[in-house]
Amino acid sequence: MVKERSLQWWKDAIVNGMKFQLKYAKSNMWASYKAYYRHEFPEGILPVNMVFSVLRQTIPQVYFRNPAVVITPTKPGLEFELHARLVEDIDNWLLRELNTKYQIKRMIADAFLCGISTGFIGYDSLYGYDQEKTIGKTGIASLTSFDKKGNRIEYNTGATPGMPWFIRSRPEDVVYPWGCEGIDSAEWVAMRVFRPVDDIKADPKYKNTKDLKGSFVQRRTTPAGGTRDEWNDGDMKDHEWVELWQIRDAKTKKILALTMDHSEFLREDEDVLQIEGIPAETLVFNPDPDFIYGVPDARIIEPQMLELNEIRTQAMKHRRIDILKFLYKEGAVKKEELDKMLTEQVQAGIMINAEGALTESIMPLQPGASGILADLERAGEVVRGDVREMVGFSRSSVGEYMGKTHISAKETDVVNWANQIRIDERRDIVADMLTNIVRKFNQIVFTNWTQPMVRAVVGPDGAKYWIKFSPTDIKAEYNLKVDPTNALPVDQRTKRQDAIEMATAWANMNMGLVKSGAPAPAELQRYFFNQFDGINVDRLLAQVNQQPAPGAGMNPEQPVPPGVAAQMMAAKTRGPV
Repeated sequence: MVKERSLQWWKDAIVNGMKFQLKYAKSNMWASYKAYYRHEFPEGILPVNMVFSVLRQTIPQVYFRNPAVVITPTKPGLEFELHARLVEDIDNWLLRELNTKYQIKRMIADAFLCGISTGFIGYDSLYGYDQEKTIGKTGIASLTSFDKKGNRIEYNTGATPGMPWFIRSRPEDVVYPWGCEGIDSAEWVAMRVFRPVDDIKADPKYKNTKDLKGSFVQRRTTPAGGTRDEWNDGDMKDHEWVELWQIRDAKTKKILALTMDHSEFLREDEDVLQIEGIPAETLVFNPDPDFIYGVPDARIIEPQMLELNEIRTQAMKHRRIDILKFLYKEGAVKKEELDKMLTEQVQAGIMINAEGALTESIMPLQPGASGILADLERAGEVVRGDVREMVGFSRSSVGEYMGKTHISAKETDVVNWANQIRIDERRDIVADMLTNIVRKFNQIVFTNWTQPMVRAVVGPDGAKYWIKFSPTDIKAEYNLKVDPTNALPVDQRTKRQDAIEMATAWANMNMGLVKSGAPAPAELQRYFFNQFDGINVDRLLAQVNQQPAPGAGMNPEQPVPPGVAAQMMAAKTRGPV
């Protein structure tokens, strides 16, 4: 018996996890689905690439154009409200700074093609934060992404020293324990990465690297426990590569690193990022009833796409047959005269060398396949309809008319409402994932950012305050909300209508200030203006509402703690702190 969690135990567990992936996720088909997306089809057919077109229609309707969260406190009071505003300001800055939108787009594509996508949340280093390697008095960052000479040994710029990060990993490079039902119940998760052997030896997070050897190709472990070579051409031969497995173990709260052909662990440390479970999130649109791996949309579309490709290929061949052809007696038409017949020249004279009637030397041939072409066209529409039904897209949702000369607005709305039910479900799934990501960002920030910060927020009274604080001081549980409607497309006409509506509302609020001495409540203003895309709500509210006289808390040179700002607001509104 192999001792539990020994090096050999982990190697066996990873291989078993790959077998689990192969059996229930059918990972051997993922390369074919990706090849379809790349428009790689056998020669001799006319492809209609439904995998590409449906995926490109899905991403714009599901991802968040401007990902943002709304944070509210779980406790009453102005000071806790200010804490929530500060957390919200940091979170939305991080979402923009870390380019989370790009990672979400890639994960949507993975979930479509492979049924599942996994993104990892980290801090400071792409290959695992090590608190013992931090530098300086702040203790919030390390330089393990550089060697002793200052050269980079980590190349993904999405992971920056002293900053949290969220990065998607290739589905085939993420392995879960056999029988895993979901990321929340996963005992561990292993991620495969390829690194040059010299970079691993230069990374201070690793140990036992003296005898570490790599290959001159990226050699992958197979579910059978063997290896296969990949990317073994060109520049890949310039480096010696290591297939490195990084494991996040929920049972022991450790982070481990190993290779399949090395006799010792390369890393075995406490995983300080396991604050709310394993620092990873999955995206699955079509869940399997029993296992973590979902059903890829590409798998559902593939049979219909291949059928449609066959129909279009047959139609192409029949059109070629249906072109007017002719038979002629040998010697009746010289080659130069035949070329005249095939040219685009008008009124070309063709000389025929024939005796007797012309019909005895030349006979037209018209197969007449037009009826077959019409049947093939109808069959193709049936297949397209099947695909739309399976993925939940109506014709109007993909920019097509319904085949009638006039479509009423009511009919369009009914079709779009039915379509939005399935699209909204996917948006909600993405919104839930984004909420979990931000929640884990917050725990990382609360734990590791210990230095004072100064940020401007608009308080519940609508005025702007400059707050000095430390993230560790505002550590708490907050309510997080992501609005899925942020994913909806907005055209220029909608933007103009929004601008007119917003300007009217602003004028009415200012009118209220003139008549009653006070505009609409700041929270109502915030909620209203948050419905409009592209608006800096804090800046707008600071302009709409009366700004207190300059002084402490009113400029970045004189920031105040959250408690002092809350007292200032309470004095202004004569309400309790």
